[in-house]
Amino acid sequence: MRHQLIIFAILSLALLAQTTTGQIRYESYSNARFDYSIDYPVNLLVPQRESTNGDGRAFLAKKGDAKMLVWGQYNALFDTLTNAYQSDLEERGADVTYKILLKNSYVISGTKAGKIYYQKTMLSGTDGDGDATFATFTIEYKKV
Repeated sequence: MRHQLIIFAILSLALLAQTTTGQIRYESYSNARFDYSIDYPVNLLVPQRESTNGDGRAFLAKKGDAKMLVWGQYNALFDTLTNAYQSDLEERGADVTYKILLKNSYVISGTKAGKIYYQKTMLSGTDGDGDATFATFTIEYKKV
């Protein structure tokens, strides 16, 4: 799961990088509680303090036009990946322009209030098992 989260973060943030000049330098944020990590461009995003409960972190664009969130959560309600996917789709509403449910992850993307959002959620462990965890990465930026 760690590898997938890093790849999708880099690909998504490449959209932001296109608007800057020079070389993009990446650093890694690792979360020990939920065993995930994500690379982020340090010349575009500023890491905020880790959340009080240690589940994740926010990263804000230096210009204030983008926000990236990453967090993990236990599957305390024994939810399935399909149910989590359906719930997130309902929460996003009619503005979804891309969605896909895979074996161990899903992606939801769209536009809302002049911004583009992208979400990837990955399951680690057995689907529907209370010991499983979900790791989610979201990015939101102004539509150009």
